[in-house]
Amino acid sequence: MRKRTDSAFLSAYLLAVAFWLFQERAKPKDAILGALEKEQATDVSRIRCPLCGWKPNASSRWYCGDCDYPEYYYGGCGTAWNTFATRGLCPGCAHQWRWTICLRCCGWSRHEEWYREKKD
Repeated sequence: MRKRTDSAFLSAYLLAVAFWLFQERAKPKDAILGALEKEQATDVSRIRCPLCGWKPNASSRWYCGDCDYPEYYYGGCGTAWNTFATRGLCPGCAHQWRWTICLRCCGWSRHEEWYREKKD
């Protein structure tokens, strides 16, 4: 009985390792690396909360976590980053966030609504 249990454990362990390696290879590395490069040169001067007008600064951070309304995303990776540096693309898991929460008023708005047109 002991040999059969060890064999089942080994099979489950190898399957888990193979699944983990597949997940790591499935991440779009180019998108993640590109997002990290963009984060260095963020122009936040034209970014405002559509609800309250709050302006985030370059050190403002959002968290990639599980979210019910309005995004309904349940694969958060735990990365903290400035969402406007990557236009909502998480550099940890490459999830494209369509909604962004305001760190001041806690209201949700579509990510693209935060960007104001440049006025000369």
